Amino acid sequence: MANSRYACVNAKIMAMRAKMLSDEDYRQMIREPDLNGVFNYLKNETYYAPFLKNVETSHLHRQAVEIPLNRMQIFEIEKIMHFLYDKDKRVLNSFLVKADVEALRLLIRGLSRGANITEIAPMLVYSKKYSTLPMDNLIKAKSWDEFKKFLIGTDYYRILEIYKTLSIDEDLFPIEKSLERHYYDQLRRLINQLPQKENNKLILTLKKGIDLLNLIWFYRGKKFYHLSREELLAYALRGGLRIKTEDIQQLTEIKTMDDFKQVIARPQYNEYAFLFNHTKSLDLHMERRRERFQYYAFKSLYNSNDTGLSKPFAFIRMIDFEIADIVSIIESKRYRMSATDTEEFLIRSFN
Repeated sequence: MANSRYACVNAKIMAMRAKMLSDEDYRQMIREPDLNGVFNYLKNETYYAPFLKNVETSHLHRQAVEIPLNRMQIFEIEKIMHFLYDKDKRVLNSFLVKADVEALRLLIRGLSRGANITEIAPMLVYSKKYSTLPMDNLIKAKSWDEFKKFLIGTDYYRILEIYKTLSIDEDLFPIEKSLERHYYDQLRRLINQLPQKENNKLILTLKKGIDLLNLIWFYRGKKFYHLSREELLAYALRGGLRIKTEDIQQLTEIKTMDDFKQVIARPQYNEYAFLFNHTKSLDLHMERRRERFQYYAFKSLYNSNDTGLSKPFAFIRMIDFEIADIVSIIESKRYRMSATDTEEFLIRSFN
């Protein structure tokens, strides 16, 4: 029954997957001498072409390319959701909620700087079909109070109404962390509603991803930001595989980095040791190591025999990673990096 329920969407996804970039596509973009070369390759040789046709090429920059790519992903998600129903559709909609959160973040950052946020509108990426944000009103807001007023009736008003001011130094960080926490809380509730048997590998993969985010949060919160126990606890994510509520409590009590290293050396964290066992460039490449772990986990999930939402969910995450690697190649042209150094910053590995 489950197999037949997903047969149509899985067939659609397999056709879409066949169009994704190959290793040779990445190598060719890395060989291009500049951003214009990368852009022309994407526009002329890849399935991103329809979304890049209106990009102004006289002043190319990262966002000019990245925004259309992200809009392509929204388009693909909406197509996939057309074949799903009820809980399955709501789980896939979590990707669109994440896009809403990112759009809010951009608008709030602009408002905190005193910018005319109407000018930010062309940079926003969200689903016009499924978004719950009153975007036409939000981009007209002249003040923080007016911005929040437009959100009345949405989940975001409850999150933001407690922040009476919008100071870059004091309010922006907790606001962004609260929005991030909202997204992951919603994702946790959705995956907990899925049938466990047919979605087991997907659920495990998502829970491991939450563990990784928490470990990086505690590591950086202690080492770089010297956050208090209360701050660490407030924005830690719930719903991980290994890191339960009691573990979160314990991690917030850590006083030094030596104590942190002792805790994460415990057997329950063995699978995540790769985050911290690099003495060279530990901090620089930590995020890439997390994303690489996730990339291969979702790639494996896509090819697995799970009969539930594994293939649709994994496919969308693979688009995430594909776009992230394209952006890394774009940035490499900006900094005139060598091909070898560029490959070091990619999520995927060609070895």
